[in-house]
Amino acid sequence: MIKAYLVEDELFAREYLKDSLLESKKVEIAGEADDIEKAIWEIQQLQPEVVFLDIHLAKGNGIELAKQLHSLKKPPFVVFVTAFDEYALTAFELDAVDYILKPFDEKRIEHTLEKIIKWKQLKTNDDRPQPVKEIKPDKSVNKLAVVKDERIIFLDIHNIIYIGTENRQVFVKTVNDKYVIDTLLYEIEQKLDSYSFLRVHRGYIINLEYVNEIEQWFNGTYNLIFSDGSKAPVSRSYIKTVRQCLGF
Repeated sequence: MIKAYLVEDELFAREYLKDSLLESKKVEIAGEADDIEKAIWEIQQLQPEVVFLDIHLAKGNGIELAKQLHSLKKPPFVVFVTAFDEYALTAFELDAVDYILKPFDEKRIEHTLEKIIKWKQLKTNDDRPQPVKEIKPDKSVNKLAVVKDERIIFLDIHNIIYIGTENRQVFVKTVNDKYVIDTLLYEIEQKLDSYSFLRVHRGYIINLEYVNEIEQWFNGTYNLIFSDGSKAPVSRSYIKTVRQCLGF
C-alpha cells in the first residue's frame, strides 16, 4: 500500500481525489489538509510516502510547500494535482513524480500510482547496502538506462543522437528508436559530460558525431541536421560554442 497525504483546499476536489485513490485499492490516506501550515507539520509527523498537492491554495502556494518537503531528511514523493499547466516545468525541477491537470479521471490516477510504485522500488534498491567494488577506470559502462513498456533498457551512449524535450517530457533519440525518460535534462548532461555531447539549446543536448549539416534559421539561429534526417535547434546563446566545436 502507498501511504498518501492530500493537500487541497477545495472540499469537493479533495473528496473526489480521495475516493479515486481509495478506489484503486493501492493507497492508504494518512491525512489531509487545506493549508500549508497544517500540512507541513502533519507530513513531518505522519511521514507519508507521497503527497498529492494542489498549487493554488487559499492559504499559501503548493510550490512553496513542495520546496519545503524537498528539503526534509526523508522527503515524500510529490504529485501535483492542479488546474494550471504553467507550473509544470517548476514542478519537475523539484523532482515531482507527476503533474496531473484537473479535471482528471481514474485512469490518469492509476497511471500515476503505477509510476509511484516503480519509483518506490527504485528507491528501495538504492537504499539497500551494496557491496563495495573497485571500479577500474577502463571498465566504465557506456550505458544510459531508460524505461519502455515497463522494462528498463540500457542504451549504448554512442548510439544516442540527441536528448530533447517535448510536451514537458524528456526523450532520448537513438539511431533506431525514441524513448521517454523521467530524468531531468541537466542530470543527463552531467552523465554525458565525458562523451561527445554538447548542449545547444535549453531543451536539447546533441551528439556531435551525428551532425551532418547545418542550416540557417530565423533571427541568426541554426538547425542541426543529423545523419538520420532528424533536426535539433541551436538557440542564439549557444551559437558561439557550437561554432567552436564544429569549426564553422
